[in-house]
Amino acid sequence: MNNEHQPENLVNIADFGIKGANYYWTRSERYHISKEELENAGVFDGNAYLDKELTQPLQKANEKLSNLGLELIVKDAHRNPELYKLAEKKLYEYQGKDKTDKLLNMIRMPHATGLAVDIGLLDLKTGKELMMRNKDDDPEAYLIDYYRNKKDSQSAEFQRLQDILISTMTSVGFSVGEKGEFWHFEWKK
Repeated sequence: MNNEHQPENLVNIADFGIKGANYYWTRSERYHISKEELENAGVFDGNAYLDKELTQPLQKANEKLSNLGLELIVKDAHRNPELYKLAEKKLYEYQGKDKTDKLLNMIRMPHATGLAVDIGLLDLKTGKELMMRNKDDDPEAYLIDYYRNKKDSQSAEFQRLQDILISTMTSVGFSVGEKGEFWHFEWKK
């Protein structure tokens, strides 16, 4: 990471034993984002950077999850305002304005603080990410409780995993973001 473009309180979560990635770096091909565009938006590698204050709560969450055979992965963390603007432009092109505006918070920009994270779950035995929604159900499936009253076994498993994630993250001090996505958590100082 080129430190002149990042607040000095940001750290790479991988340095604290937690898997992480920069969402837009890992999906640059899907969203047609060039490396040059990412660099202009302050992204110089695929790591997840966040406020150092989050490292201990995330380690505690990982300890709790390990008892269930799970591990967390930070799928996105800090996004500066330039990256938000780039993401908005590219997501408008990729999925349209309506879907993008439902999910990308361009007013608050919570990830710009370094105190917001998007989290996924990994199976400790296989190391593979667990699916917590059916992509055919998007964008409604992004929201908490979408699967709550569905009777099929796949929906029940999605809800079970989402419930585990939410209860674990809130138990260590995070709150669910205002848009109600099951994977987005914010730390309140």
